[in-house]
Amino acid sequence: MATYRKGTKVVQTKTKRRSVEKPKEAVLSYRLDDAPGFLLRVALRTHTAIFAAKMIEELTAPQFSTLAKLREVGPCSQNHLGRLIHYDSATITGVISRLKLRGLIKSSEDPLDPRRREIDLTDKGRRVADTAIEAVGEISSETFAPLTREEFRTLTEILKKIIRR
Repeated sequence: MATYRKGTKVVQTKTKRRSVEKPKEAVLSYRLDDAPGFLLRVALRTHTAIFAAKMIEELTAPQFSTLAKLREVGPCSQNHLGRLIHYDSATITGVISRLKLRGLIKSSEDPLDPRRREIDLTDKGRRVADTAIEAVGEISSETFAPLTREEFRTLTEILKKIIRR
């Protein structure tokens, strides 16, 4: 069995036992430059470099995701927020701590459940989120400049299919 994380969920897949015989046709015809996983990694590296160079306020990708999702959905629990943006508990806890220190988010008692804390943007956080969302538009335009609008829409839909499994 092979195990990997998908957001907060642990997924197990069966693996076949491989023999050490002569290479099969798939091995002989394999080209790394045509492998989707390799291409995703290289595309992500390219996008990450552009993101780091152009994102405002030195926001990291997890920090941006947190601000953008809070801007989109409004106040929510830290646990729910982590699930929405596909970060595990340890990661979202660190991100929340750093954003609180910067005065971009606040936590308060959940009005529906006093045992829980609710995370929300501060006024400063909302302004930063708005500006960062504008910046990410420029970042995406640069990353995906080689694509037509239709190719961009198709790529987005394909990626959504992969993450929704």
